[in-house]
Amino acid sequence: MESMGRAKEQPILSPDDIENLTYPNLNLNDHIVDEKLPVVAPCSANTPASTLPTANLGALDALPLELLQEILCQLDLRTLTDFRYVNRRATELVDYLPQHRAITTHARNTLRAILGIGTGRWITCKSLCQKLHTPRCERCGDFGSYLYLLTCKRVCFLCMSQDQLFLPLSPNRARRKFGLEYGDLKTLPRMRAIRGIYSPNSKRVATRCILVDHESALRAGVARHGSLTAMNEYVAGKEAQKLHAYNATVVAAQQSGSCKRRRRPAVLDPFDGHSGNPFRFVAISRVPSVSRASGKVEWGFYCVGCRKSKCRPQHWRRKFTAVSFHEHLKQCGNIRRGQHHLD
Repeated sequence: MESMGRAKEQPILSPDDIENLTYPNLNLNDHIVDEKLPVVAPCSANTPASTLPTANLGALDALPLELLQEILCQLDLRTLTDFRYVNRRATELVDYLPQHRAITTHARNTLRAILGIGTGRWITCKSLCQKLHTPRCERCGDFGSYLYLLTCKRVCFLCMSQDQLFLPLSPNRARRKFGLEYGDLKTLPRMRAIRGIYSPNSKRVATRCILVDHESALRAGVARHGSLTAMNEYVAGKEAQKLHAYNATVVAAQQSGSCKRRRRPAVLDPFDGHSGNPFRFVAISRVPSVSRASGKVEWGFYCVGCRKSKCRPQHWRRKFTAVSFHEHLKQCGNIRRGQHHLD
């Protein structure tokens, strides 16, 4: 009860208070996919056509504008982008679509990254716009300053870099790990990585490899085998068979005096590396939170009192908004001389 009393007495922070107790950026580069996109002139992103359309859209133009806009915002981003290039009338409709304008205003690089890695067919214009107005990480509830582009989920750095569900897999590894057939793989959200340097550890992704969504592959495996337990038993059995066959081959080679080396089957779960794993960053884009009511844009900030901590709730990589920072101080205490104090 005493701690609840302290929480109620927590004063409302002024903008100046928040500025003195926080800092906006870290002195390091996460090397996410945003940086791998080619430079585009600002005027080419979302400038409404200056020339009046000379062609129409046929039967679509007979629909009321409100209905037409509702249809367009339900389209996936790849289809919507293709539709935009049909003619000037299509360009005009897409560019004046409220959801599309919000995206190109506040998440232009995110849209370009989605199209660049090929995940646009799994993300609608409406769902991406909704994420702009959803500030919290979908795994832990912290402020999520990133978007995971395979399934359009807002995430924080800690969940994105530590949760296995945000580690995309090669199709072959997904097939082995979850006991999938090749037909199952065709149904999964997939991407093609852009070559470059990724992660705060500056690791290189050297090829435009294909990757599939981890969580979708897991769900497909459970659906195929009927349960998580059945799936795990099937996969364990398959891996045991491979290892047994390898051992038998090695023994036979030794008995025959062969010097040929046999390759041991690859481990099912290689070392992850978490924040040092470049594949955790190939489908990550930085996005702000936009208030529906006021239109205020927030990119989040870091807490001065958490600078030296590596554990929640004071981990140095946690980001906050004005609202969540107030909650953070209730939980961890006020900041004096750069440290939290619960008194």
